[in-house]
Amino acid sequence: MKARRFLTGLGIAASLATTGTLLPAATAPAEAAGYNWGAIAWNYQGRTAYAVDYPSQAAARNKAKRLCGANCGYFTFYNSCGAVAYKFTSSRTRVGTARGYATAAAAKSAARKKAGPGSRVRAWACTTR
Repeated sequence: MKARRFLTGLGIAASLATTGTLLPAATAPAEAAGYNWGAIAWNYQGRTAYAVDYPSQAAARNKAKRLCGANCGYFTFYNSCGAVAYKFTSSRTRVGTARGYATAAAAKSAARKKAGPGSRVRAWACTTR
């Protein structure tokens, strides 16, 4: 309990020192740092959707999932690129995802490598930062 009070006290002191008030900061630290969030949603049937340049991870995720529809998985990234690649066979679908790459080419290459030989990129996206 003492540690919690101490940390709370540090938070108040830090808020007072940086803002001049006892009010909490209006944005989360990651958002204040200027992160642009992106997300790619996908399912095993090959449906994909993406969203980029959102102020929060949740906003990017929600937009991509809404565009992709039901039964879509997703991944998020910030200030970078992501991609999803597929390899369809008669018995199964292999999916490769990549996120956090500096360029679209690097993200696409990583996704194809994870999905296996003969795979194709179905979606890729990069944030503007």
